[in-house]
Amino acid sequence: MIEITSHDRKLWSCCRPGRDARQVKPRRTFGCCIALLAGLTILPPGRQARSHDCTQRPDWEAVVHRAFAEASGGFSCDELLFDDQRLQAFLDATAAQVDHLDAKQACLTLLRLRKTGRLSVATTQRGSPVAEHVYPIAEIAARQVMDQFQVSTDELLADPPMRCQLQKAAERIQADVAAYDVRKAMTALRKRRRLQPELVLRVADWQRTVQVYDLPGLRDRMADLPKQPGVYLFRDASGYLYIGESINLQTRLKSHLSGSDRVAFADYLAERAEQQLTVELHVFPRDSPASKVTVRRAYESELIRSRQPRFNVRP
Repeated sequence: MIEITSHDRKLWSCCRPGRDARQVKPRRTFGCCIALLAGLTILPPGRQARSHDCTQRPDWEAVVHRAFAEASGGFSCDELLFDDQRLQAFLDATAAQVDHLDAKQACLTLLRLRKTGRLSVATTQRGSPVAEHVYPIAEIAARQVMDQFQVSTDELLADPPMRCQLQKAAERIQADVAAYDVRKAMTALRKRRRLQPELVLRVADWQRTVQVYDLPGLRDRMADLPKQPGVYLFRDASGYLYIGESINLQTRLKSHLSGSDRVAFADYLAERAEQQLTVELHVFPRDSPASKVTVRRAYESELIRSRQPRFNVRP
């Protein structure tokens, strides 16, 4: 089927056979014909025009809205994004309407409709509750991926590669944690403003890198650890344990693992199986502002304030 708009008809009228040549200049005629041909879209029955960018199609939101109404099963937008099967049904319903499907853009469009109050589909079903022990796991995993990839919580739900990264980070803390629970707990933490970016995250301009090790792996690779300035975060499934800073991360971590000067923290490390603990390193180049102790301590203090590690004295 060929769709011809009223604008197309005007263009067609200026270049159709029989038109008085004196009324139309040759250059204009040629340009009008090219514009008409470029603007025509040949579509199979029941399909909409191909879209590579949802911002370029005014009806993309309508496509997403219809797909959500079809696939949600009475669950909310968030519940659809938490659950892999419901999400796949939504993406299938979207793909049935358009030739090109970008899963990330479809999900972000769905979230935008919900946030702007334009998702007029009734919610009649409730999802499963999340156990309390999942919340610290979700916080650590979400913050780690957000720090590593500089993404938002919306992108952690909407972008398939980021969904995988979030789950991998969570499973590194607790192997059997369910993806649904991690996503739901993360969203609840965001709504409680527990995942706000630290004020000092302007350090992203300092070429910060994030590395994560389990404790046995950290011991095995001690010689390879960076001798650069940075901040280190000890964690387990219960949450953040201890956060510190150093001009030389390798030297400082060696001292912690040979017997931390924090007695309560040292006792905790001795009592726990090493496989249950992970260490996150925020590493900075030697020539960055983080080479100054005042800057590192400001960053450390902000991390302590926002992440509330158990064995730190509050700054």
